[in-house]
Amino acid sequence: MDRKSLLMAASLLVVTSLYSCQPGDDTVKLAVIDKLNNSPGITAQVKDGVVDLNGEVPNDSAKVAAEDAVKKINGVKAVNNNIMVEPVIPPPPPMPEDTGGQQ
Repeated sequence: MDRKSLLMAASLLVVTSLYSCQPGDDTVKLAVIDKLNNSPGITAQVKDGVVDLNGEVPNDSAKVAAEDAVKKINGVKAVNNNIMVEPVIPPPPPMPEDTGGQQ
């Protein structure tokens, strides 16, 4: 075997080994669920290493924190953050004081 063929075979072996070391979607999903354990209202789906986050959180920082946490998981290739932030509902205006019919 010449040097070029040997180098090509070794390169193919390295690439194949690195690819096969990536965790499967089920393993990634378990890690995502574990990482989001303290984030009620968020669900996740994983397909080909791409994580889709869905649900509703109270503020933007919770949305960003969930995405940042998931991005760090081994095997995650991309994150689609579809999490919605709950709208802020302003309090009702104060009721006019009752004057008891007198002016």
